[in-house]
Amino acid sequence: IIFILVLAVNATLMAQENNVPYYELDPVVVTGSRIPYHLSESPYSVSVITREEIAILPADNISDILEHVNGVDVRQRGARGVQADVGIRGGSYEQTLIMVDGVPMSDPQTGHHNMDLPVNLNDIERIEIVKGPAARTYGLNAVGGVINIITRDVDKNSFGGHAAYGEYGYYDLGAQAALSVGNVSDRLSASRRYSSGYLGGKDTDFDIKTINYKSMIKTESNTFRLGMGFTDKDFGAYKFYSDTFPDQREKTETFLLYGNADLKIADMEVTPRIHWRRHKDEFKININGEWNANDHRTDVLGVQVNTLMISGLGATSIGGQAELEDMESSSLGVHDRGQQAVFFEHRFYPCDRLTMGVGSSAVHYTSWGWEYWPGADMSIELSDGLTWFASFEKSFRVPTYTELYYLTPANQGNPDLNPEESWTGETGLRWLTKGLTANFSLFYRDSEDVIDWTRRPGETTWQATNIASVRTKGGEAEFTFYPQSFFTVNWLSSVGIAYTYLDSDRNTRGMESKYVLDYLRHQINGSVMFTWLPSLKQVIKARYEKRMAGDRYTIVDTRLTYSRSNYEVFLEATNLFNEDYIESGFTPMPDRWIIGGVKFNWQ
Repeated sequence: IIFILVLAVNATLMAQENNVPYYELDPVVVTGSRIPYHLSESPYSVSVITREEIAILPADNISDILEHVNGVDVRQRGARGVQADVGIRGGSYEQTLIMVDGVPMSDPQTGHHNMDLPVNLNDIERIEIVKGPAARTYGLNAVGGVINIITRDVDKNSFGGHAAYGEYGYYDLGAQAALSVGNVSDRLSASRRYSSGYLGGKDTDFDIKTINYKSMIKTESNTFRLGMGFTDKDFGAYKFYSDTFPDQREKTETFLLYGNADLKIADMEVTPRIHWRRHKDEFKININGEWNANDHRTDVLGVQVNTLMISGLGATSIGGQAELEDMESSSLGVHDRGQQAVFFEHRFYPCDRLTMGVGSSAVHYTSWGWEYWPGADMSIELSDGLTWFASFEKSFRVPTYTELYYLTPANQGNPDLNPEESWTGETGLRWLTKGLTANFSLFYRDSEDVIDWTRRPGETTWQATNIASVRTKGGEAEFTFYPQSFFTVNWLSSVGIAYTYLDSDRNTRGMESKYVLDYLRHQINGSVMFTWLPSLKQVIKARYEKRMAGDRYTIVDTRLTYSRSNYEVFLEATNLFNEDYIESGFTPMPDRWIIGGVKFNWQ
C-alpha cells in the first residue's frame, strides 16, 4: 500500500508556452471569512482546487474530485456522483456546508441531497475547502467545514464541448459557449451523463442532465451577477437505504437562481445577494412486489447583505440575512421554518506579520429561538513562507425534516430533537515556497446533542436521537514537492503525500450509531503527475481509507491526456486494481471503469 501511495496533494499543470510548472502558491481565498484574504494569511486549514487541476483529474463530477482531498470523507452510493454524503474531519454529511458561489445548497429534507449541484465541471473556476467551523460566517451546518464551488466569470468569447465514452454503456456529452460584449458577458453550458449500470440487471443505471447559465455586468466600480442552474437525475438506487428490500429508484430535480452584486459606495464595499433553491425528490422502493413511492418538494428563499469597511483599525464586516424553508412531502407532511441573522467580523493587523480576527453571529430560528456563534482566530508569519495559525469558535446545526418527521417500521424520526452545538479549536503550520509546500495541523471538536440514528442492541428500528456528546481530535500532515524547481527532471512534475488521523470519544448511552461514529480513522490521499512529452501528461491518484468500523480499501485512478492548443484527447481508468468496497449504504462500488474522450475549445 505504501508503495502505491507515492502521492501529491495537488497535481501540477505544465504551462505549454515555456514548459515550466504551473504554480499558484498564494491565491485569494473568499471562503471561511466575509473578509477575503490570501491563503498564506488564513487562520484555517484550506485546500484550493484550481480549474487547471480539475481539467486533468480522472473525474467527471464534483464528488469524485473531492474524494482525493485530505480530511474530506466522500461516501458515495453508486457511481460517478449519482449521490454522495460529504463530511469533513469526522463530521457527518449533515455537518458540512456545501455552497455554489456562496449560496448554501443544504437541503432541509435531508443532507443526502446536498450534492445535487446544478453545475458542470467546465463551469468551475475553483473549489475552496475550509476544514474547520465557519458558522459565524455562513450559519448552520458549517460544523465540520465548508466547501464552496466558485463558478467562472468570463471576459472573452469562446465555444467548446466534450464527448466521452466508456464501459457499462457510459457516455458524457456536453457543450459550452461564452459571449462578451463591452461590459456584459454571458456563459451557458449543458451536459448529459448516462450509464446503463455496472451490476448487470440491478438498478445501478443513471441519466443526469445539467444546464448552467451565468451573466455578468461590470462597470467601472460595480459588478452585477445573475446565475441559474438546473440538474435532473434519474437513477437506480439499488440497496441505497435497505438491504432487505434492495430494489429502489430515485429521481431528483434541483433548480438554483441567484443574483449578487459587488458595489462600491463611498469607502464601503456592499455585497447584496438573493437566492432561491428548489429541490424535488421522488423515491420508490419495492416492498414484497409492490412499489411504494415518496414525493418531496423543498424551497429555500434567502436574502443577505454584507458590508466591508477598511480603516486604520483594520477590516470590518457587518451584515444580516434572512432565509425561509418550505416543504411539502407525501411522507413527512407540510412544514416551514425561518431564520434571521446578524453578523459581525473584524480583522486587525497589529504588525506586518500578525493578523487577528474576532466575530460572531446571532441567529433567530422560528423553532428554537436565538443562538449565538462567537469565534476568534489569528495567524503569524514566522518567516518568509512559514505561517502559524490558530482558531477557536462555536458552531451549530438544526435537524432536518427527515430527522424530525420520518416514520417507517425501520426508521422513526423525532419531533423533539434539539439542535447540535460544537466548540472547535485548531492550530497548525503552513509552509508555502516555490518547489515545496507543507501543512501541519491539530484540531479538537467538542459536540453536544449530536443528532444520529440510533437503536438499542438487539432492536431493529432506528430512531433519530440526540447523542449525549462526541469529542473528536485528530491531526493532518501534507507535503507537495515539485522536482523541476530543484532538478532537471522534465518527466516528473509533482510528488507528495497527505495523511489524516481521527479519534472520537463518545457517550452514546449504550446505543448503536448509524452514521456519526463510522468515521475515517486513517486517510492517505494524493497524486503523482508525469509529463512524458510537452503535450502528454499523466496523473495518478490514489487513496487509502480505514474506517472506525474496520473497513479498509485502496483505490487508484489514472488519466492520460494529450493536449494541443484547441483540443485534447484523454484516456482514464478508475479503480484500476478492481478493489471490492462499499462507501455508504449497501451498494458495492464499481470495478475498473475505463473511459476515453475528447475536449475542444476555441477562443
